Amino acid sequence: METKTKKDTRAISKIRVKNFKSFKDLEVELGNFNVLIGANASGKSNFVEIFRFLKDVLTHGLENAISLQGDVKYLRNISLGAMEDLVIEIVSPMEVIGVGRPSESKGERLGAKTYETTYKFTLGFGERKKKYELLEESFLCKCKLVRLMEEKDRLRKVEVMGEGRIMLSREAKGKLEVKVEPPDFPFRREDIFYPFPSLERMPEKELLLRLASLILPTPIEGILEELAIYDFDPKLPKKAIPIAGKLELEEDGSNLALVLKNILEDKERREQLINLLNWLLPFVSRLGVEKFADKSLLVMLQEKYFKEYVPAPLISDGTINLIALIVALYFEKKRFIIIEEPERNIHPYLISKVVEMMKEASGRKQIIITTHNPEIVRHSGLENLLLISRDEQGFSNISRPADKEGVKTFLEHEIGLDELYVQDLLGV
Repeated sequence: METKTKKDTRAISKIRVKNFKSFKDLEVELGNFNVLIGANASGKSNFVEIFRFLKDVLTHGLENAISLQGDVKYLRNISLGAMEDLVIEIVSPMEVIGVGRPSESKGERLGAKTYETTYKFTLGFGERKKKYELLEESFLCKCKLVRLMEEKDRLRKVEVMGEGRIMLSREAKGKLEVKVEPPDFPFRREDIFYPFPSLERMPEKELLLRLASLILPTPIEGILEELAIYDFDPKLPKKAIPIAGKLELEEDGSNLALVLKNILEDKERREQLINLLNWLLPFVSRLGVEKFADKSLLVMLQEKYFKEYVPAPLISDGTINLIALIVALYFEKKRFIIIEEPERNIHPYLISKVVEMMKEASGRKQIIITTHNPEIVRHSGLENLLLISRDEQGFSNISRPADKEGVKTFLEHEIGLDELYVQDLLGV
């Protein structure tokens, strides 16, 4: 399988958090393919929870998102408590164009092209009457004002008319403010979206995150909305499921039969799926989905050795996991996915192929995986590893083994990455 990851597919390039779970002050640069490793209780799950919390904030609102984390007590760091504010900041390099007002020339429009967006919000815990308070929330968009030409129902960039930064922020009481830098940047509200929403103040419990894409060209809302955090349980896809349900793969893989039915109905996608699965498991000849009288679906698999299909309850956990993994990597239209321990139930012999597959898929979407498996570490590449560990005070920190001189010295002496990981030497 040919691996191409030179293209920047990152939905999020940097994340910073303060006073969140086991983190005191963390800043991490992310790549296309990120392999998060570390000892038990080092903070891998807490790192994943940053993204889950942000998605919950968007989907359910701030109050519900905090409740889903077990309330403020379990959201912030136990040692820091209310002494420091909780801060989450993410940076996206994705480009977005907001189409604004028509220009004076026929067939042309003006718009703003954002090429970097920083989203940040801060929670304080100082007031006794409230468990928390939203102190600050902001979007900073680095963008270019562009002139666009309408051609056959499409817009083509013709000219860059200026470059600047636009900040949309809200104060604790919900008042909105727009700042433009430099002052001579020819920005007008109607250049972003037309018509511009009339918003002067946000409701107290409503977040700007959920409305910002109506005001500025920003990808943050779309990234978090599409984010999937997969943690497959092979027992769930083995059960018959109702024919009515979501066509997007559930994060636990439970609706795999319904998703496969949709894929298998398309000849081109069916062949792609079988080819990918054959590359890992050559004995598989066909996949199928059986429909029962009660309108439920069950995954079926045919091996080259037999004429009869094998029903899902008799398929191995590893095979079910591999099918779900292939669907997540190649058939789900997500810009950013997280996969927890993708090596579960998979024979070590196949790990190198699984890693190669994930690297290849990261040429189209950003991927983070968590793992304890030395074989994944061995095949992932030093540049893709993120090592999480706890310091003497119990705070979690993330480092890149590729930046450690000691690791480079070990590798020069032909000690493998997997061996360094097992001997806990990747942090030296």
